Amino acid sequence: MLAQSVTALPGPHLPRFIGDGTRMRELVQAYRWEDTPLGPLRDWPVSLRTAVSVVMHSAHPMFLWWGEELTQIYNDAYVPCFGVGKHPAALGQAGRRCWPEIWPIIGPQIDEVRHGRAGRWYADNLVPIWRNGRIEDVYWSYTYTPVFDERDEVGGVLVVCTETTAQVLAERRRHALDLLGRRLLACHDEDEVRAAMRQSTLDNPGDLIEVSLLDGAAAVRTGDDVVVIRAAELQLCDNLALAFKTSPRLPLDCAYRQFLEQFTATVCATLSRLESDRALAEAMAESERLNLDLNMSSRIKDEFLAMLGHELRNPLAPIVTALKLMKLRRQDNDTAHEQEVIQRQVDHLVRLVDDLLDVSRIASGKVELRKESVPLADVLNKAIEMASPLLEAKQHRLLVDVPTVRWHGDPARLAQVVSNLLSNAARYTPAGGHVTLGTRIKGNTVQIQVTDDGNGIAPSLLPHIFDLFVQGNRQLDRAKGGLGIGLALVRNLVQMHGGTVDAYSAGEGRGSTFTITLPDSVVAEDAPQPTAAAPALAPDSGTRVLVVDDNQDAADSLGELLGALGFQPSVAYDPAHAIALAAARMPQVAILDIGLPGMDGFELAGHLRALPGGAGLKLVALSGYGQEHDKTRSREAGFAAHLVKPINIADLQVSLA
Repeated sequence: MLAQSVTALPGPHLPRFIGDGTRMRELVQAYRWEDTPLGPLRDWPVSLRTAVSVVMHSAHPMFLWWGEELTQIYNDAYVPCFGVGKHPAALGQAGRRCWPEIWPIIGPQIDEVRHGRAGRWYADNLVPIWRNGRIEDVYWSYTYTPVFDERDEVGGVLVVCTETTAQVLAERRRHALDLLGRRLLACHDEDEVRAAMRQSTLDNPGDLIEVSLLDGAAAVRTGDDVVVIRAAELQLCDNLALAFKTSPRLPLDCAYRQFLEQFTATVCATLSRLESDRALAEAMAESERLNLDLNMSSRIKDEFLAMLGHELRNPLAPIVTALKLMKLRRQDNDTAHEQEVIQRQVDHLVRLVDDLLDVSRIASGKVELRKESVPLADVLNKAIEMASPLLEAKQHRLLVDVPTVRWHGDPARLAQVVSNLLSNAARYTPAGGHVTLGTRIKGNTVQIQVTDDGNGIAPSLLPHIFDLFVQGNRQLDRAKGGLGIGLALVRNLVQMHGGTVDAYSAGEGRGSTFTITLPDSVVAEDAPQPTAAAPALAPDSGTRVLVVDDNQDAADSLGELLGALGFQPSVAYDPAHAIALAAARMPQVAILDIGLPGMDGFELAGHLRALPGGAGLKLVALSGYGQEHDKTRSREAGFAAHLVKPINIADLQVSLA
């Protein structure tokens, strides 16, 4: 329908109940209402004037139907909901004539309100409308409220609405990706992967009409409704691509394409895993064939390790000597810290070389301990430092509980033991997992636990986990374990301290826990030393912190940690929920995962700061990427800090201070 011509009303005075100064108010003022069932403005009843006044002066999208024809009036905030195609012709138009495509949906709802004389509320309701040249699937949360006229009859229906399409689609797509990921975990070959993809189209026909797996080099499928995502574009395998037949009822916007890219990445990662598993299985078969020869070569191996230990001593000697000279001369105080790091690592390397000189001595536990009384926190921090490269490479989240007690024993050996357990936890936990280093003090006894949510331990292997060179019925993940002396060394060194070490796992795929118990090893605190560690940061006094992470376990655990540190945390798993929480009560600090689905952390930061009271919000970025360009981008986006997973508790407290 063409828009009616707009002419100015006669007379110098404009009706104040409509207002002026905005495009829609001017259109309503100038509209020829005498050509509609409502009649001239001057003849409108008080009830209609009041309802129109509410609509035109509201900052929220509102829409009014009046009279038997359901003549339409709406405000400026509602105009964007039309898209392109209906506005401004919809003004003054009869409802049925304006909305023929959805009248079977909204017509009965309107009649129910008019005849039932009671309001109705609809949440996230699908009401597809014609806009932008096509029928689009649009979701709304809206109320229908009856408006009574002078005869105490329902003269019209007031609509207060919010379009929730973005939130509904984001949740729907997140659920689809979650289901796909679960199905792909159970896949053993490419045919099962294709079947999982087909099932995804049945689960989510609104976004996925058809999905095809193509050879990346021959990915030539085209069409207005076909999108091809090549794995190479996502820095994955070069020879794979997925072709998606997309919904004609949704715009192919950034969020839609990001969903397709995440779908592609999930499928291609699974296919890569299957290929790696096949290669690993073949390697394992070859390894088993060589196992007999390796056992026969055990004596040669021991001789080689002894020779290697001697050869490594040669370059270590000048390094140690040069370091001592630097300390004696004291000419370069600027490198004191670096000298300490080098000294610690050289001392540790010397110990390892000593162990290589006699493998049988390691296996039997006949290693001389050099005991002293030291802060237990220093020992555990050294262990974390030694295991950090592997933890960071696999983007694990490490949670640490370090006690402030002094401990008597060999600090280098205990650091070696804990580092070994942390490295094993990192190695056998899928990327992005959780590793916890916890401690408990009971009298003079220290108990240290390393827990992960990784691959777990098979029940048949658990009784032999600390045996030397365990072969048995080796599993694929077991093939990553190297020489198989690490856990045997852990047990021997713990036993030399008069302690015990135990392993527990609920089974394969259910994580594992290693517990070290060291009795009679806690000693009384000495007088404060000048070189004592800096005191722990004081607990916070109640700062409100919003945590946003689509990994629910990660978000919940960080929220619990913040609560234990004295903060007031609130947790959201998606951007829409985060915006709602912030709108209800603006936090003082927001920790945002940068890699959120649908709306990344940078975009979410802009939405949060646009909310009332959001200008002063302190933003902290959380990411698995910690290179300099990643931190620079966060700073340019207005983030006060950039934390890299796994989070260091001290860094976290400093960033929230």
